[in-house]
Amino acid sequence: MHVTKWGEYGILCSLFLASRSESSDSISATEIAESQAIPLQYTHQILLRLRRGGIITSERGPKGGFHLSHAPEEINLKQILEASEGDTFEIICDSKPPYGELCGKEHHCALSGLWHELKIAIDNVLESKTLAELLKEHEFFPEDAISALVSIKSRPKPTSLS
Repeated sequence: MHVTKWGEYGILCSLFLASRSESSDSISATEIAESQAIPLQYTHQILLRLRRGGIITSERGPKGGFHLSHAPEEINLKQILEASEGDTFEIICDSKPPYGELCGKEHHCALSGLWHELKIAIDNVLESKTLAELLKEHEFFPEDAISALVSIKSRPKPTSLS
């Protein structure tokens, strides 16, 4: 399994929207990008993927923006990762067999079963974690880190070591 920046950003954007899900106000791409320290260009692309994947909805216009399409309790990490970057675990035997025709449905090597078992386990873990659970478990998000850094940088520097 390899979670790319697309997957990570997809989860962060979804978590931010989940943290604001009780509000009826739409959230702009700019606000999401700034709060999660994600470049705006990537944020637009991720939001498009999440919308196409059914994770979020969008509204056009001056008061437009984004919302989750379902309650945070109903959206799991597997859904977000699949919308953001595709399959959660690519099984090389299925996509790019390393031994050509020797790999396939008729021939099973010792690893084929293991890779499929691992994919099922990963998918089960990702399906079991919802946005609501992540919000309860973790309170530290990039926007908190940004605030902390700004606070540290704005402190006066000590004038002496004594």
